[in-house]
Amino acid sequence: MGMVEQYLELPSFAYRFDLLLEVLRRTAYPARMIVEGDSLWRFTGGKLLRVRQDGDVIVLTGPALAKSDHARLDDLSRQILGLDRDLSDFYAAARRDARLWRHIEPLFGLPLFCTETVFEALITLIIEQHISWKSALRSQRTLMRILNSGVVVSGHKIHDFPTPQQLAALEAKDLKPLKITNGRINLMLSVARDARDGILDLEGLRHLEPSEVYSRLMSIKGVGHWTAANVLGRAFGRYPYVSQNDVALQAAVNHYFYQGAGAKSAQQVVETLEGYGEYAGLLGHFILLRWVLDRYPVAQ
Repeated sequence: MGMVEQYLELPSFAYRFDLLLEVLRRTAYPARMIVEGDSLWRFTGGKLLRVRQDGDVIVLTGPALAKSDHARLDDLSRQILGLDRDLSDFYAAARRDARLWRHIEPLFGLPLFCTETVFEALITLIIEQHISWKSALRSQRTLMRILNSGVVVSGHKIHDFPTPQQLAALEAKDLKPLKITNGRINLMLSVARDARDGILDLEGLRHLEPSEVYSRLMSIKGVGHWTAANVLGRAFGRYPYVSQNDVALQAAVNHYFYQGAGAKSAQQVVETLEGYGEYAGLLGHFILLRWVLDRYPVAQ
């Protein structure tokens, strides 16, 4: 089957695909997607796509699709690439605060990149609970390798993220190679089985207000504030809550706002960001990504 190109127009608001690639070079799951030059390779809708910018369009290159699939791929790609999230009001508010703008200006135009499914966001965040970033990436890579054979691109093997059906079919012993706690393994399996059986309608959460999504996620035993708040960000590009217990965010706030003076703490994060009202959570997200760009090496 031949390869074809599909085009997405860039939005009228500030949008920098090159800056998104810079972040993804540091944070992308090593087995989930890779950045190669000016392109992002990743699975979308079960299809391996090359994503790049060419002038005023985003170009998706992948296998030929039926016409009925074009609209779905278009919608998924816009969701994933943040092409439908206008942050102009946030930038305008940040500009009015000189202290804040010097931290945000280097990220001006950075899109809110999202996962394709709520399931992916929730499972990856369960893995990341109480674990270092590098360890979490290794565990996520292992999960994908267990469940998908993958495709080699430029010497790197890329895997699609498992479906609830695939994960639900496993037993706890099958996930021991992830090297995470039994509690988190059991939580992952419980979420997958409930999603498979229709007990947990994760994609249906997209039709609800963020506060209701947060409440429903918090009702899942084993899901706390950090996980629920970050699912809203990672899956929906919505940041109504501050993830004050995130140790990297604590370090970033302490560094950028206090030049590293004093103790890093959740309370310091809350006291620093809550004054920005509706933008407090989004500001926390941007400050954390500024930390990623300044401190994290490019993934190998």
